[in-house]
Amino acid sequence: MPQSQRRTLVESITRLSRRGASKNLKKILHRVRPADLAALLAEVNDAEVLKLFELIEDPQRRADTLSESIPELQRHVLRELDDLQIIELLDQLFADDAVNLLKSVPEERAERILEAWKSPDSASVDSLMGHEPGTAGAIMSPEFFALTEETTVEEAIKTLQVSHHDLEMVFYLYVVNELGQLYGVCSLRQLVVSNPELTLAEICETDLISADLHTHQEKIARSVARYNLLAIPIVDENNTLVGIITVDDVIDVIREEATEDLFKMSGTDPESFEEGSSVARSARARMPWLLASFCAGSLSMFVIGRNQDAIASIAVLAAFIPITLGMGGNVGTQSATLMVRSIALGRASTSRILRVVGREIMVGALGGLVYGLALAILAWAVFYQDAQNQVWSIAQLSATVSLSVFCCMSAAAAFGAGVPLVFERVGIDPAVATNPIVTTATDVVGVLIYFLIASLLLPI
Repeated sequence: MPQSQRRTLVESITRLSRRGASKNLKKILHRVRPADLAALLAEVNDAEVLKLFELIEDPQRRADTLSESIPELQRHVLRELDDLQIIELLDQLFADDAVNLLKSVPEERAERILEAWKSPDSASVDSLMGHEPGTAGAIMSPEFFALTEETTVEEAIKTLQVSHHDLEMVFYLYVVNELGQLYGVCSLRQLVVSNPELTLAEICETDLISADLHTHQEKIARSVARYNLLAIPIVDENNTLVGIITVDDVIDVIREEATEDLFKMSGTDPESFEEGSSVARSARARMPWLLASFCAGSLSMFVIGRNQDAIASIAVLAAFIPITLGMGGNVGTQSATLMVRSIALGRASTSRILRVVGREIMVGALGGLVYGLALAILAWAVFYQDAQNQVWSIAQLSATVSLSVFCCMSAAAAFGAGVPLVFERVGIDPAVATNPIVTTATDVVGVLIYFLIASLLLPI
């Protein structure tokens, strides 16, 4: 839904709600898709959310709307509903969506609701909630379309026509043996174009991609993206088919993992993104990150302090410290971000460290060459008159600052590209550890390079 249309709807819904025009509100709520309605509810105040939610008459739409809502809104609505009302919502959802909804209530209450929920789906939901978060078992759907090897194509089509209402998404027909073990997979297209008398064993693809219950969700997402799958089957230790993960869940995983990596790289807590989060907890999560910056600044201060005689003799040197360190820091951050994301997507192998780092150094060096020359020209233009009565010449100053920027940006690119790959190789999460190390290294090394070049080219 376009932003302008959504804003207009929010204004209309808020106005009608304040006027108590329930009949008109029900008409609007009935026309809006559950996903769009969830986005609309996120933009109104808490009191209005509950009123509007109660006006959604269709139980399926109520459940779908809440399922599509952001976690904060889910928690707010579920707090105001009793256990029986929540169970009525769960009855309308597939098992994996029901699990996500139950994660928005306290653990004790979720257990109480599961005990009171008299439905065949409750056992599946309870089983899914028992899996470790972030694994395939925790996000899979136990509803899938599977038939045995001996089933004919004609029988399979008839079965699908009868049972498709009970399935969340039918992308593939999975073929199993008499023990329920995964044997092969058949696309629906292959099913409908095959000879009706053939068996599924004769038309299915046996070289298929699958994952076990303990596979990390990020690895699942990579497999789905790499092989262009619409769903991936999940098996247990006996190769028994126990569920599937569909592409819509994979999209959620990709978004979740990307968000998690961004929070890690910035040294913040994902919980601080949510309303009502503790200020103390958010501050505590950021302290280690700030400590890294503090240490980097302290080391830079020490290096600069040790070179105060050089600054005292040629005061203009101090003017170029911020831009030299700033350019190096930006290049280091760019290279680090690129490499961390490449590692997360499986596109950067540790076996290619030298080639990848070499490429980033060349990129940093090219940028250093361009901006080094630009800074040399700027130094010449700004300090040409000041150099007339000094022991140093404008050519020496320009050469010093330009060469410093070139070397700093090249070194920063090397640190930014190499550090994440090294961390990946030794088993440390690059998203967590890269930025503090790269920031510290580029600042300290940048100052050292700057004063080393100044001592070589200027009469200090």
